[in-house]
Amino acid sequence: MEFFQDVHRTTIFLLILQSWSLAFSSVYNRLPYFTNYFFDNFLLIYEDTSVGASITQLLARDPDEDSLVFGVSGIEGNRYFAVESQTGIVWLKLPLDRETKSEFIVEFSVSDNQGVVKGTVNIQVGDVNDNAPTFHNQPYSVRIPEDTPVGTPIYIINATDPDQGVGGTILFSFQPASQFFAIDAVRGVVTVIRPLDYETTQAYQLQVNATDQDKNKPLSTLANLAVIVTDVQDMDPVFINLPYSTNIYENSAPGTIVRMITAIDQDRGKPRGIGYTIVSGNKNSIFALDYISGALTLNGPLDRENPLYSSGFVLTVKGTELNEDRSPSNATVNTTFNILVIDLNDNAPEFNRSEYTVSITELAQVGFALPLFIQVQDKDEGTNSMFDVYLVGANSNHFIISPTAVQGKADIRVRVAEPLDYERLSHYEFSLFANETFSDHVGLASVKIDLINENDNRPIFSQSLYNISLFENATVGMSVLRVIATDNDIGTFGKITFYFSDELDRFAIDKDTGNITLTGRLDYELIQRYTLTVIARDGGGEETTGRVRINVLDVNDNTPTFQKDSYVGSIRENEPAMIQVVRLRE
Repeated sequence: MEFFQDVHRTTIFLLILQSWSLAFSSVYNRLPYFTNYFFDNFLLIYEDTSVGASITQLLARDPDEDSLVFGVSGIEGNRYFAVESQTGIVWLKLPLDRETKSEFIVEFSVSDNQGVVKGTVNIQVGDVNDNAPTFHNQPYSVRIPEDTPVGTPIYIINATDPDQGVGGTILFSFQPASQFFAIDAVRGVVTVIRPLDYETTQAYQLQVNATDQDKNKPLSTLANLAVIVTDVQDMDPVFINLPYSTNIYENSAPGTIVRMITAIDQDRGKPRGIGYTIVSGNKNSIFALDYISGALTLNGPLDRENPLYSSGFVLTVKGTELNEDRSPSNATVNTTFNILVIDLNDNAPEFNRSEYTVSITELAQVGFALPLFIQVQDKDEGTNSMFDVYLVGANSNHFIISPTAVQGKADIRVRVAEPLDYERLSHYEFSLFANETFSDHVGLASVKIDLINENDNRPIFSQSLYNISLFENATVGMSVLRVIATDNDIGTFGKITFYFSDELDRFAIDKDTGNITLTGRLDYELIQRYTLTVIARDGGGEETTGRVRINVLDVNDNTPTFQKDSYVGSIRENEPAMIQVVRLRE
């Protein structure tokens, strides 16, 4: 029984202790608090932030280190933002548009399950250039007279952009740029920059570009501006059936009608008659223009090869509105009339000279171009001026010409085709023909070429080695032999003189004839052979060497002599009968 009483008392004590602990904890709980900077400032997020993107994280601290739960309150806050309760991550639920709503006042909360703390955040929506400029009061159209002065404002374009800063600043331009109108980039004022002409253009369709000035992603919008030009009674006459261009053969007879020229008065009320005149380009007054009818006729003979006429004619013709009394008014118009003279094949090719003379060295190499200025021309044009050029005459194959096929005009080059030799042929004379391809028209010139002799040959001995024998008792002054050398050159270059390469005391050579004579006595016992080097030199200094071998033959022209005046020998007695006692030498 006492045991159960003790248990009961213990249970009551524990329940009292627990109640007391809970009350104490409730009285002394410390609340959490936010630590983010933007609760005291503001939070900036840009309007192009994607839905579902994290925009920030709520940070809080609890002194009791209890678990924290984050949240957001308010209709607007819950509509646009959501908070992950455990992490405090805030993410975007709906797309933003700064131009619709630029600021949110959102209340966030943090709780430690015993108390809730709320904080208000000013969320600013940052601008992004997401709006293109908008034009107002379209469509754009304006009517102006053609005599509107340059610099006159004719229209104002209006456009706006709700973005901030440079993204909301608009500049205007024409795309493409107009030659007749300009637009003020800032104000959108359109002005005339060049004189207008209704007769040329009655309307202009201009495309206006409005572009904001965002540096990263500028946006633009296009609009059309129609400018209608109204007529003013100021029209000059105009030529019809343009352009005026015709051809006329060079053999056309004077009086031939070339073309009828016609102009009309553009004024619709009472058109006036037109008077016609040639202003310029009528060389030698070769054409005549009827003042009233506008008939253009040939006034003289034509020759296309005449330098004045070869390129044709560009006539400037003026049409003048005539008053009722046929006097000229101030209303005029000019046009050009191109007239081409058609060629006839009436010219043969012509060389710039009838005869060409030149002197060249016989050493000219194959391919050498002769220093001749040969020019040939057929004054006709096109196929009428095509011709062939060729050489005709004895030995003309020693030379070639280029080009051989010509149209119009060409410089002709004459080149050496084969090796030349003055000694074989020193003068050439042949004809140069220019024959038209499609007719029998022929041009002719003569070519004379003189070769200049050059020392291009060396002397050649008749033998490479002359071999002769002489007795040693040959008479001084006698002719030993004659060396012969030839040189194929002509004139002084072919004249040969002879020399020994060294000075000799027993032989001499005649420099003109090559005759070698003995000038000193021979002695077989001293020299048995002489080898002479002979030089043959032509008049140009070219040399060739030859050899002469002279063999000396012995003659019995010496008596025997002892080498000593006396010889002494000794012999022992009783020596054999055949024993040498002494040796005698000659």
